[in-house]
Amino acid sequence: MQAQAAVMREPRGRWSMEEVSVAEPGPNEVRVRVVASGICQTDVHARDGFFPIPCPAIYGHEGAGIVEKVGAAVTELAPGDHVIMANPSCGACDDCRAGFETYCVNAPRLKHSGLRSDGTSVAFVRGDEPIHGSFFQQSSFSSVTLAMARNTIRMPREAPLDILAAFPCGVNTGAGAVLNVLKPAAGDSYVAFGTGTVGFAGMLAAKLCGCDPIIAVDLFEDRLALARELGASATVNAKDADLVAKVRRLAGGRGARFCLEAAGFPQALRAAVEVLAPRGTACLVGSARPGVEVNLEMKTIQQGRIVRGCSQGESDVQRFLPRLIDLFASGKLPIDRLVRHYPHAAINEAVADMLAGSTIKAVLRIAQ
Repeated sequence: MQAQAAVMREPRGRWSMEEVSVAEPGPNEVRVRVVASGICQTDVHARDGFFPIPCPAIYGHEGAGIVEKVGAAVTELAPGDHVIMANPSCGACDDCRAGFETYCVNAPRLKHSGLRSDGTSVAFVRGDEPIHGSFFQQSSFSSVTLAMARNTIRMPREAPLDILAAFPCGVNTGAGAVLNVLKPAAGDSYVAFGTGTVGFAGMLAAKLCGCDPIIAVDLFEDRLALARELGASATVNAKDADLVAKVRRLAGGRGARFCLEAAGFPQALRAAVEVLAPRGTACLVGSARPGVEVNLEMKTIQQGRIVRGCSQGESDVQRFLPRLIDLFASGKLPIDRLVRHYPHAAINEAVADMLAGSTIKAVLRIAQ
């Protein structure tokens, strides 16, 4: 099976459109014709060498498409199913069995090795040249790809695949951090540090929970304006020299009950902790290169404040993502307001726009 793929030939390079051959699905895999794929900061991190996947490589981990073929052991999916592909997990380790698949002991290998779940074979070749893929066991920057059935979720046929492609990582991470981890009650104050896809998804989830006030912090004024449109009570530019004091005042004086740090910068996490009220919780979802550290004042933490991390919303993707899609379909989670579409071949421009802040959620339209 031939496919058009955006291939990264060298770390920190540019994507090139190339024709590749796609392997047949294994017993627990499905072959998917990718209709659309979100682009996430994690794909940029892969480009920049954060992960051990070798080049040449095909990234992409927010695929939406149509099943073309299923492996011999797959019973829950069938050709013609509309699906999205999410983060992989083994289903057998202690964390998976305990219901915390996002901390799967085998996740690093499944996500970043460049190999299929069997640990030995590649999903793509170009002539005799192996192309590393199976990024998050999907590599959705290819027009046809292989995915593990376990991380492939059937979607309603009427749902727009070129919007659903925003959900598997960014929306899942932000909304999951709020709904599955922080679990705020109505009237709790909430602060979003960073209003990219993850930050906006968390903010919209906080609105669903009845949080009040909701405060958004970002560097980009157009994003702060959109945050006010979508439910933020107040916004503060991250460059404000009085940021911490201003957010604490807006949150009622003593500080905020909950903060979500979605920017991935040490100074943002420190500010997220400093604006907390005693017994407040700051949740870190923004990702950074290994070795990045943050300094926190011990006295601040001592006052009952909690700092914790969260990976991919701590969600069971087969259950949680359909719940989010239902909220979108009912108009309660307007993720479409964040999305800007690009042709498959415009992936380099899409990433440049994301990094410049002019696009919140870039989604590639890959196939019809």
